[in-house]
Amino acid sequence: MIIGGEREINLVTWSESHFHPLYPLANNPKIAMNLRDSYPQPYTIHDARHWIEHNQKFNPPQNFAIEYQGKLAGSIGSERGKDELRTNVELGFWVGEPFWGKGIATEAVKLYTKYVFEKFDIHRIFSQVYDFNGESMNVLEKAGFIPEAILKKAYIKRGIVGDVFQYVMIRDEE
Repeated sequence: MIIGGEREINLVTWSESHFHPLYPLANNPKIAMNLRDSYPQPYTIHDARHWIEHNQKFNPPQNFAIEYQGKLAGSIGSERGKDELRTNVELGFWVGEPFWGKGIATEAVKLYTKYVFEKFDIHRIFSQVYDFNGESMNVLEKAGFIPEAILKKAYIKRGIVGDVFQYVMIRDEE
């Protein structure tokens, strides 16, 4: 599946063609610093294999490779809430350092948000960002997300406690 966007930015179902470019792109401490600790660091060839195989079982797809000019540039996807929170998804994304500052993440978030609201019975998409990651906050705001909450002292990364900023987009309010 390919979700086409502007400026040669596409969301593409994960496949074997992404295997070799994924692990060197994803193995970057600057990316890991902005993601949950469950994101592997270092990111190995085995992590790339596991991620691609894991994502091939979803129908419809839930996580996508972000491609820019036909090259792997990053990843975007979501995790659906459980039980009474099942009408929520939490959005996550990253773009490889060689692709920073090109508007790729903003376009990917816009494409993905539209896809989620079309394909899934979801009422809200939210994303949480660490207080030091102003770039991701800008991406979300440019994609139409609004600030919803600041979770005070909600994370610890490398021994530092900080705030989590939560952004949201509500179905029919986008």
